[in-house]
Amino acid sequence: MFTKLLKISIILALIVVVLGAYTRLGDAGLGCPDWPTCYGQLTVPDVADGTKLEGYERPLESAKGWKEMAHRYAASLLGLVIFALFFLAIKGKTKRPQSSVLPAFTAFFVILQGAFGMWTVTLLVHPGIVTTHLVGGFVTTALLAWLLLNQGYPPITYRHILKRHKLLLIAVLFILSVQIILGGWTSTNYAALSCGEEFPTCLGAWWPEMDFIKALYWGPIGVDYEYGVLENPARAGIQMMHRIGALITTFFIITLIYSFKTYLHLRECLTLIGGLLVVQITLGILNVVLSIPMAIATLHNAMALLLLLSVIALIHKVFKMPLRQH
Repeated sequence: MFTKLLKISIILALIVVVLGAYTRLGDAGLGCPDWPTCYGQLTVPDVADGTKLEGYERPLESAKGWKEMAHRYAASLLGLVIFALFFLAIKGKTKRPQSSVLPAFTAFFVILQGAFGMWTVTLLVHPGIVTTHLVGGFVTTALLAWLLLNQGYPPITYRHILKRHKLLLIAVLFILSVQIILGGWTSTNYAALSCGEEFPTCLGAWWPEMDFIKALYWGPIGVDYEYGVLENPARAGIQMMHRIGALITTFFIITLIYSFKTYLHLRECLTLIGGLLVVQITLGILNVVLSIPMAIATLHNAMALLLLLSVIALIHKVFKMPLRQH
C-alpha cells in the first residue's frame, strides 16, 4: 500500500505542478481573490462573468476561477495522500524499512506549501512568494520521489564512483536548482517576453539595456503584482539571467554525462538526463520565438521537474550502498 500510494502521490504532484504552471501562465493566480474558498464558496460561483459579488472588489472571471480551484483541489488531494503516507510510515507499513523522519518532514512541508498557496493569493501574487510556492512544488515532488527510490532495491552490479565525479553531480543538482528558481522568477515577474520574440539576441542586441539590480527586486508586501510592476530593462535582465543560467546548466550537465560515460550501470540515467535536457532547451527557445504558447510554456515547467527528478534518481544510485561491488 505504501509503495502504491507513493506512486499515486508522485503522479498527483506532477499534476499539481502542471496545474500550478497553467494557472500562473493563464494569469489566474487571483482568479479567486480569497483562500481557501472562491468568493466565499467551495466552487466557483455560478454567476455571469464580470459580476461583482458582495464583499469583493475583483469581478468574477469564471475561467480563471476554475483554473485556480482545480489547482487547489488537486493540491488538497495530494496533501491527504501525503498524510496517509506519513501514517503508514509510522505504523511500519512499508515494503522496505523506512524511517519516519522523511515522511514526517514531507507532511510538514506540504503544510508549508499550503501556507504559501494562501499567501500567493492574500499577498496579491508577490513574485517572491509565488516563486517560493513554485519551488516548493518541485521540492515536494522530489521528496516523494526519494521516498519511492528508497523502497526499491540497491543495484546488484556496482562500480566505485570517484569523489570528484560525486562532487560534480552535487554541483549539477545545485546549478539546476538555481536555474529552476530563475525560471520561476522569470515567470512570476512576467519577464518571459521582455526580449521580444528574439533568440538568441534580446531587443535587437546581444547585450541590451538591462537593470540587474531591479531584476532582483523583492518588492513590498501589499502591492498588486498581477502582470508585473518592473520596467522592461529589469525584466530583460531577468530574462538574460535565465538564458545565461541555461547555458551554464547545459555546460555542467554535458560535462557530467561525459565524465560518467565509463560507469555503464548509470548509462540509462545519463541518457534520460541528456534527452530531457535537449527537449527542455528546445521548449525554452520555442517559448520565446512563438510568444509563450500555453501548451509549450506549461510543458517547459513540467520538463524542468522531470529533469530535476532524473538528476535526483542518479544521485540516489550513486550515493546509495550497493549489495556487492565488482
